[in-house]
Amino acid sequence: MPWIVNEDAAVKAKLQGIHVKDTNAPVAGLPVDVRFRLPEHELATATYPLIVIERSRIAHDSEREHRGVVELSYTPEGYDPASSYLATDPIPYLIEYQVTVYARKQRHAASIVQTLSSRDYLHPRWAYLEVPEDGTIRRLELAGGPEFNDGRDSDGKRLWQVDYLIQVSSELLDEISEITPVETVVLTTETLGQ
Repeated sequence: MPWIVNEDAAVKAKLQGIHVKDTNAPVAGLPVDVRFRLPEHELATATYPLIVIERSRIAHDSEREHRGVVELSYTPEGYDPASSYLATDPIPYLIEYQVTVYARKQRHAASIVQTLSSRDYLHPRWAYLEVPEDGTIRRLELAGGPEFNDGRDSDGKRLWQVDYLIQVSSELLDEISEITPVETVVLTTETLGQ
C-alpha cells in the first residue's frame, strides 16, 4: 500500500478545478494551477493564480489509537473488494499539509479563498478527503488559516499569499489478513471426563 502517496494525490485532486473571474480570461474563468512545491520552485517564473501544496509533517495520532486485531471498514488498496479484512495494531497518523494560494491580484486571492471555504474544499467544519485507491472518505481538519499576506517575488512584482494548514487522518497497516468465512458449525456437545 503506497501510504502517504495516496493522500498526497487525493489532496492535490481535491484542490483542482478552481477558476477565478477575470476580464482577460475566457467565460469559464482563469484556471488555478495546483502543484506540490519542488526544491527548484521559483515564484517569479510561476503562472498565477497558483495553489502550492507542501507536506509539512506526519504525526502519530494517539487519540485514535487502539491495539489488537480490528476489522477494517474498507478494503486496503491492492486487496479483493469482495472480501473483508483484519489488521493487527493499525497505527493512526495525521498528515499535515501547508496549502498556499498565490495570486498577482487581490481579488483573485479573495475569490479562491471564497471557493476554498465551501464544503467541497477546505470548509472549517465539513471538510473531507476522498481517497479513491481504497474507497475511504477521510477526516480533513482545517488547523490554520486562511492567513493573508502580501509581498513581492524575486523580480519585485507584488504577490498576494494566503496560507492554510490542513491535517488528514491516515493509518499505517502492517499485518493484514482476510476474514475467512465459517465452513462448518458443530452443534453437538460432549461432556469431558466421562
